[in-house]
Amino acid sequence: MKISTLHIGAGSRLGPLTLFPVWAEGRGTIGLATGAAANLEVTELASGPEVSKLTVTNRDTKPVLLLEGELLEGGHQHRVCARDVILAPGESRDVDTYCVEQGRWGGASVHGRSGRRAPLNVRAELNRSVRDHGTQSRVWERVTRFQGMHTTSASGSLVEHLDAGTRHASLDLTKLPSPIDGQRGVVVGFGGKALMLELFGSHKLFLQHYRSMVEAAWLDIQLSAGHEPSVRTPAQAARDLAVRVMELSLPPLPHGFAQNVGPVAVSGISAPAKTGPALAHLSGWDTRHPMMAI
Repeated sequence: MKISTLHIGAGSRLGPLTLFPVWAEGRGTIGLATGAAANLEVTELASGPEVSKLTVTNRDTKPVLLLEGELLEGGHQHRVCARDVILAPGESRDVDTYCVEQGRWGGASVHGRSGRRAPLNVRAELNRSVRDHGTQSRVWERVTRFQGMHTTSASGSLVEHLDAGTRHASLDLTKLPSPIDGQRGVVVGFGGKALMLELFGSHKLFLQHYRSMVEAAWLDIQLSAGHEPSVRTPAQAARDLAVRVMELSLPPLPHGFAQNVGPVAVSGISAPAKTGPALAHLSGWDTRHPMMAI
């Protein structure tokens, strides 16, 4: 199964960040709950806390989509979800995570969720072509880049950096380009080059995560000040990335996937639908972009 034909709209620039709206042909009819409104319970493992795992239980009446890069705050330490997961109503599952708070280990067993996403700088590490035993260390290194920018976190907490960046940087949410009717995704350009394309199975799913993704990227903008050129990414670069993603062949059954399409690392998840498996979410990252380098 191929990705539907994608259409790229005109870009809007915020400093070094350029956002291009993405539409997909065909109707998006994925019946999933996601984001802050989804009723998910997240806890440390019953057998004892582990850095790389959390237990997630769907208390919702619908299947719930938990995204790669979504923050799971609290517990023994803040974590970030390692890959997309769909849980059926009532389902409980141990999911892969990475720590984004290196200096704390202890506290409550329950995690909070507000649908927030990690900054692009951290998500880039989760979307490299290969994950290995060094991935966690590289995630910590990327979180450390924010130390001292707006706050110095005693525990190396990404959550504290996000809170401080939004509070002190005068983020004017009215400057964010508003989602357009039917929009199902976005191409993110950074420093004049296309970085990633994120696509959802419906306009409604996209709306649940658009604002949190761009708010997190605000921290990347501040980190890049004086280092990345504050220039617009060409529309052709966004279209070229979309063409690569459209070369992807989705798996015949509804589950997660990860493939390389040339220099683009694509991962995501499909879900059951009336006419067969349908895309729920994917992200495609150009591994040649400077942000992908550690």
